[in-house]
Amino acid sequence: LLYLNTVLTARRAMREDRSKAMALFGSHDYLLHFWNELTPEEREQLVDQFTSYNIPELDKAFKESGRPIVCLRFLVLWFPKDRFLHFGASNSLQKIESLEPIDKDHYSVASDIDENIMNEYWNTGLEAIAQGQVAAVVLAGGQATRLGSTEPKGTLSLGFTDYDVTDSLFALQAARISRLQDLARAAFPNSNPRIWWIVMTSSATADGTLRHLRDVLPAAGLDAEQLIVLLQRSLPCYDINGGLFLSSKSSFKVSPNGNGGLYECLEAHRMSSMNNDIKYFHVYGVDNVLCRVADPHFIGYCIKKNVDCAAKVVEKIDPFERVGVICQTLDGVQVVEYSDLPPELASLRDDSGSLKFHSGNIASHFFTCDFVHRAANFKLPLHRAFKKIPFIDRMTGISVKPEAENGYKLEHFIFDAFKYAKNFHVWEVRRSEEFSPLKNAESVGKDCMSTCRRDYYAECKRWLVAANVPSCIDRPIFIHPLYSYSGEGLEEYREKGVANDLLP
Repeated sequence: LLYLNTVLTARRAMREDRSKAMALFGSHDYLLHFWNELTPEEREQLVDQFTSYNIPELDKAFKESGRPIVCLRFLVLWFPKDRFLHFGASNSLQKIESLEPIDKDHYSVASDIDENIMNEYWNTGLEAIAQGQVAAVVLAGGQATRLGSTEPKGTLSLGFTDYDVTDSLFALQAARISRLQDLARAAFPNSNPRIWWIVMTSSATADGTLRHLRDVLPAAGLDAEQLIVLLQRSLPCYDINGGLFLSSKSSFKVSPNGNGGLYECLEAHRMSSMNNDIKYFHVYGVDNVLCRVADPHFIGYCIKKNVDCAAKVVEKIDPFERVGVICQTLDGVQVVEYSDLPPELASLRDDSGSLKFHSGNIASHFFTCDFVHRAANFKLPLHRAFKKIPFIDRMTGISVKPEAENGYKLEHFIFDAFKYAKNFHVWEVRRSEEFSPLKNAESVGKDCMSTCRRDYYAECKRWLVAANVPSCIDRPIFIHPLYSYSGEGLEEYREKGVANDLLP
């Protein structure tokens, strides 16, 4: 309150008085170097931006976020090149040696579950969809820079077919939502199924995403009213000395606050919205072409087990695969990023020969509304990411585009709230069926457009084989999600076979 009163008092008096502005900006008064060149409106813009953040609190959090990880078991000091972790004042040094796999009582492998029980989970999930209790939340704040594009990743065509309707990640996800609504309507004839689709964007992706979704929704048969677009908040970028970067003479550099900012976004929307029907959230990353959006099996399992927070995983085979692993610690459930797990731990194997830490996180989570409310009210730690950050030179005003990493973006991680779950579970699925991310340019040859298409085609082929449907052509067959969500509904082709892609 004292800080807020100081801010409000200063803002009224400082538009013309640099000394008052300097008092407010404190150790960051270098941001005022061009004050005399600014118009009254530009001065107000700079002051408003500065006072929109609790800078003293962020400065403190930034300093704390640089504390190292200590691994006592192997006597290793592990300093990741591009990331440092902050685990809060009460647990400033993460004790890696306390890591254990998730307890078997809270770990289920979908392929090992009896078919009748799986059907029960499916029907429970469909019933929740039929009652309008499910929201699918896509984390879509990232640009496709590694793919050589400045467009939002979810809007890029995947190149499956030449047909007119878009085949972007967003389009496939919208089609899966529509298909699930049809399946729920068929299973519960007196219902009016609606899956709320919540898209969390950033300032960099919001406009392009909205333009694209205007085309995607009608093509998938979805109502505009069931789309909710949220803009995640931002945080200042810091240089290596703890200073802020100027992005212009009247503003400083900020970046999205990470996927952990989702909780406050969802909670703010819940508090301001008249829609109180949503009970369950399926949260997923935009870049997984095989993501089973609002998966009834996953949702039904969580409902039946009274789970408030859960994560889908795939078995990690390569100890150095670039995915985080879900572990149990003395402080609760935690996801340890691949770059933060010492090689000695990453390579450990159990008696069966499998990796001890094999629960590969694929950014697909289940939350109850109550869990989101709790998570939004906890103070999640900040993580540093060492990046190349363009800036305006404080003295000359010249724009600088660095050739090497020069500063830190600050992020909250969505999984840092997992330890607050009352009943956390892990749901392991087959990688071939549910995980093929789009992360890299084609030249990398891995997790790129061609591998996404390959994996999607392979899944379609498995569906046809399972349904005893013969293929009448040699090339891969593309089954649009409006035709089948996970291989159902293909029986009609058993006699005649499939001679073309199954398209809307």
